Amino acid sequence: MIDSQDKEMEIAGCVEIKGIRGTDKRCYFVDLQGLFPRDANFLGEDYHTCCLRQEILVLYQRNKNIEFAQKEMEAFDKQIEKERKEREPKVAEGTEATEE
Repeated sequence: MIDSQDKEMEIAGCVEIKGIRGTDKRCYFVDLQGLFPRDANFLGEDYHTCCLRQEILVLYQRNKNIEFAQKEMEAFDKQIEKERKEREPKVAEGTEATEE
């Protein structure tokens, strides 16, 4: 691809993507359908245009991010609890405070 300053740029994507230069001298990409994975529920050549929608991909990624963050927080909470127990002052036997 060549940008507006006539510099060549490399992009990664599907071979079916088309780039055009508009009358406003800006570059545009069209036919981006190939960037989305095909829906596994529809097999065969008759369904080659059945792709997953962007919304489901975004929801899937958010779910994975939340799962990762929860695992990291569990490990962090365990570390904090361990440090908290190490900092507690040791009470000698027979010197505990009583209700009296």
